[in-house]
Amino acid sequence: MVDGRYLAHTEPPATYAFADVVVEPLAHRILRDGREIAVEPRAFAVLLHFLAHPGQLLGRDDLLDAVWGHSCVTPSTLSRVIAQLRRALDDDSDRPHCIQTVHGLGYRFIAAVTTTSASLRFAPPARLRVPARTETLIGRDEAIEHVARLLRDGRLVTIAGAGGIGKTQVALEVARRAEADFPDGIWLLDCTLQADGESIVRWLAGVFDLPAAAVVDELVARLCELLRQRRVLLVFDNCERIAPPLGQLVVALLAASTELRVLVTSQHRLNCAGESLCWLPPLAVPDAGEWSSPDAAERLAQVPAVQLLLVRSRAAASSFTLTPANAAAVAEICRGVDGLPLALEIAAARLRLLSPQQLLARMDGQLLSLADASSSRPARHQTLHALIAWSFALLSAHERALLEGLSVFAGGSTLGGACAIGAVYGLGDEAVLDLLEGLVDKSLLVVDVATNPPSYRLLDSVRLFASQQLAERGDEARLRDAHLAHFVALAQQVDAEIRSDREQLWCERVRREWANLHEAFEYAMTRPGRAADALALIGDLCWYFRMSSNYREPAGWLERALAAEPSPTRQRAKALIGCGMLHYHAQVQDRAEALLREGVALAAAWGDDWMAAAGRAVLAFELAASGNTVEAEACAAAAARVAEAQADPWLASMALLGRGIALAMGRRHDEAEVCLSAALQAASEPGHGSYQLAYTLINRALLRVYLGRFADAASDWLADLDAFAGLRHWRGLAGCVEGTAYLCSADGRLPEAARFLAAAARVRELTDAPLMPQWREAQQVAVRTVREGLGVSFASSWQAGAAARFEEIVADARMTLVAIANAQPPRHAASRPSGS
Repeated sequence: MVDGRYLAHTEPPATYAFADVVVEPLAHRILRDGREIAVEPRAFAVLLHFLAHPGQLLGRDDLLDAVWGHSCVTPSTLSRVIAQLRRALDDDSDRPHCIQTVHGLGYRFIAAVTTTSASLRFAPPARLRVPARTETLIGRDEAIEHVARLLRDGRLVTIAGAGGIGKTQVALEVARRAEADFPDGIWLLDCTLQADGESIVRWLAGVFDLPAAAVVDELVARLCELLRQRRVLLVFDNCERIAPPLGQLVVALLAASTELRVLVTSQHRLNCAGESLCWLPPLAVPDAGEWSSPDAAERLAQVPAVQLLLVRSRAAASSFTLTPANAAAVAEICRGVDGLPLALEIAAARLRLLSPQQLLARMDGQLLSLADASSSRPARHQTLHALIAWSFALLSAHERALLEGLSVFAGGSTLGGACAIGAVYGLGDEAVLDLLEGLVDKSLLVVDVATNPPSYRLLDSVRLFASQQLAERGDEARLRDAHLAHFVALAQQVDAEIRSDREQLWCERVRREWANLHEAFEYAMTRPGRAADALALIGDLCWYFRMSSNYREPAGWLERALAAEPSPTRQRAKALIGCGMLHYHAQVQDRAEALLREGVALAAAWGDDWMAAAGRAVLAFELAASGNTVEAEACAAAAARVAEAQADPWLASMALLGRGIALAMGRRHDEAEVCLSAALQAASEPGHGSYQLAYTLINRALLRVYLGRFADAASDWLADLDAFAGLRHWRGLAGCVEGTAYLCSADGRLPEAARFLAAAARVRELTDAPLMPQWREAQQVAVRTVREGLGVSFASSWQAGAAARFEEIVADARMTLVAIANAQPPRHAASRPSGS
């Protein structure tokens, strides 16, 4: 049986539950009475620390160190965070039921906490989920009902209308209300950055962790297969630039699945088969007329456009109130911006400093000339473009520069990214933070505090205008250089921390920033003298790529960067080793070995013992797979010596794993099992992530099958199911299911074995994951045993497995593994995959 210590440092439970609260650590989500409660990332981290130590007294220093590390943070910051948590949990500091203050000593979490283990669910990650509602949507009840009805009756609905008219907010509210109808999740997909049909297909494949194929049609086929049985709502937002190719893709996806629904927002229709269209009108505006009496002003406040203006002005901390004296100006402002919600929000921000009459005078004087200057645009586009241009003109020079600079980001920017842009203009971090706050107040920038760290995003209309202004000013190259430098530094951070117990945080950060990282890489590859930056950026992500499901595409990027930057640097050594490792996992063996040997030699020439040792450990994997077990053991031994000298348990686990695979390929299974048990012990040391542990454990389970130790193998794969479910690693889960099939075939459970083999094969096909050499013999024996034993019923059992929902397969595999782990089947030579 697997030692419980080996999983002590893997992912936290799937959920914590107490009182009326459920906390989902991996999703960074708090639900109270089923409603999502937003807290800042540091507060969420403090809560997780409490939940990991229920009932224990935690001093202020304990919490500060656990959450803020060694940063200089004042106790008042912690007090503020605790107060925020209490509000989120509906806790009372005087009569607490969750967080108890122990005066002078610290805090104790006193609620009774229950946990659930990680379970597998096909669902969007936090970054792709529909955000919780933060305010009432004004004047849109009829439109929401209409779109919801179209979505119930049809399968593709497009909400169309001018920019800034509120299409996204209506789509999000429709999606929220439909959540119960889509057990496989509602996926929010912002298409702002997509340029053509190929980019949308490749991006969507990346969203679902499907590896990129050379041919787009093959990727479309994989997407169709993945979504074939899924009850999913895909919400494609901001689609006007890719409407025709998106229409073709959506038609293909809908044809492949009877349960899929698609909701689109665009400035014009997709114009494809099956599309239902809802043209979204602007908010109702006041009639021209007299509004100067108290009764009239009261009626005016109920007009949707005026309602929104008033709500947004209050949100901007304005002291403005509607009165009979200013009612006529307010009504004219709402008519002047055509009832466009985004335009009303921008206008409302100005009521913090201007009276309605002053605002109207400035709009009358400047908006008309700006709108005339863009007369080639449709009327409502002219209004919005003019209002954005007018708002830009009112910004300070630093505000304008920062806003334009932020337009180089693909999607959002963190505070760190914004500071990198500010530094180009000589702005310090505090100045940048103040400017960001001002831009948010002016409704030109949106902040998302639910992410970790928080992100800042320009609305699409604002981003396009800012980008045009930047190009005209001639500063784009300087800012893109700063953007590149920021993401090269971020990749360095990833490389330094992704093998720690923060691996999931950094994996999620890379996924969130992927569009920016890719943009920075491609920019560097096109600029003279920047190839070294491209090599550094992509090379520093190599350990992230090892944990992902995509090997071939990043290997291609690494190959490009290596060809562009041949200088024999330490960074080249890392990139060579990373590229060789990815080719090994993709089983491009000749290329893998050549790259790894070159990388190890270059790292050694630079005197980087750790990097050379890590490369030798991976080279041991590759040599063993190629049948060169003698040299593989020598490479692993050399890596082990460096691991011992540097007291590095992660490197030790890699070396032991390499040696274990080499021993297994040489059929020295007893020695290999001992070696992998030692690797498992090293990987379970505190402070390290769970991927290395899970990867080692799945290989030890396989060895135990070869040894006929079926109960022990079942125990290992059972533990690994939880580990890979916590990592949301479908390929690893498929390996555990495949292993369950081997055990079933040895135990005579042939229909089950066929189902498991087929389901795992389907996942391997979708993820383009070849069966590794040490697995092939066990796989061949199991397939032969099942095929011969089932005879004519083999095809139907196989088809049942291939057609089943993978979550159900995993649940069945779990039950089977429990049964085998608790009841050792007979051991006899014929049941061993080796047949010996």
